[in-house]
Order: sequence, then structure tokens, then C-alpha cells
Amino acid sequence: MAIAPGSNLAGLLRHAWSSAPLTILATWAGSRLLVIVVAAVTESFVARNPRLTGGSGGPVLTSLTSWDGWWYLGIARSGYHAAPISGQYHDYAFFPLYPALVRVLSLATPAFDGLIAVLLSNVLFLVALWLLYRLTAEVLDEERALWSCVLLAVFPFSWVFSMAYGESLFLALSLGSLLAAERGRAGWAAILASLAGLTRLPGVLLVVPLALILWRRVRDRRALAWLVLVPLGAALFAVYVAGLTGSADAIGTAQDAWGRIGAGAAAAAGQSLGANLDPMLVTFLVTLLGYVFLLVYLRPDRIPLAYAVIPILTLLSVLASGNLQSIGRLGMVAFPFAWILAGRRSRWFRIAWPAVSVVLLAALSVEVFAGWYQP
Repeated sequence: MAIAPGSNLAGLLRHAWSSAPLTILATWAGSRLLVIVVAAVTESFVARNPRLTGGSGGPVLTSLTSWDGWWYLGIARSGYHAAPISGQYHDYAFFPLYPALVRVLSLATPAFDGLIAVLLSNVLFLVALWLLYRLTAEVLDEERALWSCVLLAVFPFSWVFSMAYGESLFLALSLGSLLAAERGRAGWAAILASLAGLTRLPGVLLVVPLALILWRRVRDRRALAWLVLVPLGAALFAVYVAGLTGSADAIGTAQDAWGRIGAGAAAAAGQSLGANLDPMLVTFLVTLLGYVFLLVYLRPDRIPLAYAVIPILTLLSVLASGNLQSIGRLGMVAFPFAWILAGRRSRWFRIAWPAVSVVLLAALSVEVFAGWYQP
């Protein structure tokens, strides 16, 4: 674009930065570049846990396809298996939509499925940020919408949106479903929520906020009948796994095999929670307490009930399982937490928290990619 004589270049740059799409794109690119750089540095200079295996080889990809990425890529390559894949662990503990997309996208170039999986996660995270902006602008205001996207992108656990995980897909589908409901499109809201349930089991919980939104948005209450589709995705996968294994409870058993290190498992094992305390569990507990503390602001920030229930249901599902291991990344998809952070108006917080968050994001990424922190 040509700049007319006498134009204020600094003013043009400020105007460009104030554009929501450009700000979101820049935030996404900067935060994802940080994760990639940290992965490269970690692989070069930090001792790696010898037990950690990447789902794909090569610089950076080894880190970004590790942990659950190894399992997702295994499913994308060879489907599900009735027998355990490693020890007592079954691959059908992981839901199918994300690996199915990876498989379809890599049909022409199967040797690059790891790269395709990582690219898919990163692109879907950009889509999720844009949907978060659109939804927040409709429900709250544009300032908080943009600030929410920035804070979510640099949140300490946002490394998960760059890995070969299903979280980016789940978040995009969840936000798309809620945005459709806000616009009175009950059918699309239910279909997208069902796909979210086919990505991760907590997708079935979307039926609660969707019901609250649609009750307010649609005149014809018969539109709420679409909500019967919400659990359909998860239910169909459960039926498939039951047919594969011959056990109706196979999915639950498979997920239990990953181990429970929270209060529920401690009680089941006849141990106190304190007996299991170690530095990593302390980190999980601090993260949980941080999320719980943010709930204090739900009412002062006037977050609508339909959205207030999302972080509450997320935390309750974690506590009910007794598994605190993944509390950090599980809280990431409960996006109203970003709304709460974006609602803080004090100048010191708006300067300090993003800086602290970026530092924590880099530090946790090192631990995850080196294999010393369990995501």
C-alpha cells in the first residue's frame, strides 16, 4: 500500500496494531514461535528424559509430537487396537476426531504425518483465537475480546496448542458451538458440540451451557431438541470401542490405567494425599488453586451463567476423576478463565502478568519437551 506524502507512519502502524485480526495473528505467531524456539533449544541443550519418545523424528517435531502426541500419531497410522499398546495402556483412551483428521490430511504424504499433525494443531489454535474474539465481542466487549486472545496465547500451558494434541481442535469446536448458539443456530451448535465430544470426552458437558444459551436466544423451544445430538459423538465412539473390545466399560478402564494422582485415587488406595506429595504434585495443586481463585471474579465480572458453568464443570470433572496430572492444559480449554484475566483493569497487572506468563510458558515448555513435567 502506498503511503501518501505527509502521512504519519507511526500513526499508521498504531492503526494496524489496533486491528483485531492483525493483533490476533501477531499474538498467535509470536507465541507459537516462542514454543518452537524453546523446543529447538531444549533439544540442543537440555538433558532429555530417556523414557520420553516422540511420535515423529527430526528437530522440534520430536518435542512437539511427544507425550500424548505419540499415541495420537499411532492411532492416525494404524487405527485402534483391542490389545494394550504399551504395558497396560490402550490407545482407545484417546478420542478419534483429531487423529482421523491427521490421517486424512497425510494420506498423500504419510511420511510427514508428524509435521501435518503439528501444523494442524497450530492452525486450529489460530482459528480458535479468532472464534474466541468473535464470541467474547458478542457476549462481553471488544476490548476484553482482544485481550482474552492475547492472554490465552501466552498462558503458561499454551504449549499444548502447538503439540500433536487434540486441544486446539476441541477448543475451536467448543467456541464454534457456543457462537452458533448465541446466534440462535441450534442445529449447528449441537453438531459442533457433538464433534467436540468426538475429540475429547468433556465435550458432552457443552450440553449445559448450550441449553442455557439457547433457552435465552431461541423463541421456539423445540429447537432445544437439537441438544440430544451433543453426546452422540462420544456415545458412538463408546459403542465402537465396546464392539472392538467386548467390554462396555473399556474406555473408562483404559483412561484409569493412566494413573490417578489426585485426591480420589489417594482415597481409593487407602493413602492420604499428603503421603503422595512431591514437587510435581505440588505444582498441580498450586495450578488447581490458581484456577479456583479465579472463579471468585465470575460474578463481579458479570460473566453470564452459561459461561460461568464452563470452568466450574471443568474443575469438577477433574476433581471427580481424582487426576490432577493434566490440570494445567485441561484448564486451558475452559476459556472463561481468559475472560477473567482480561477483566483485570489495574495497570500493574496488565504489564506484569503477560511478562510473567511468557516466562512461565517458556519454562514449562522446557520441562515438557525435556520430559520432566507431565502435561
